[in-house]
Amino acid sequence: MIEGFTQRRLPAGSAWLTSTVAHWTYGSAAGAAYGILAGSLPRPSPVYGVPFGAAVFAGAYVTLPIAGLYKPIWRYDAKIVAWDLGAHLAYGTGTAITFRLLGRLGIGAVRRIPGRGPRAAVRVSS
Repeated sequence: MIEGFTQRRLPAGSAWLTSTVAHWTYGSAAGAAYGILAGSLPRPSPVYGVPFGAAVFAGAYVTLPIAGLYKPIWRYDAKIVAWDLGAHLAYGTGTAITFRLLGRLGIGAVRRIPGRGPRAAVRVSS
């Protein structure tokens, strides 16, 4: 990824680490965006993780080829694309379930007031 943006070769030993850090950073940012969006809904559901994972998958296969970091999706073997889609759906579902569980435990920046609707919330001080 760094090579694609900087147009410079990375030393062979740093490619895996750089790719892993970039992937985790992107995944964390996407998860935070999910938390903001799902937290604004009246009743967030773990089911919303499936379209979220699909959106992250689709976003990667649109933006990364444009950036010159991936081949277009049709140039990959169908089994690879299916495995990658499945991994992203699992990521989305895991993100949504984690969001739901943390909300039920009262862990997060905003805690809902039961029975008062989606806008009735109080900020939790740290």
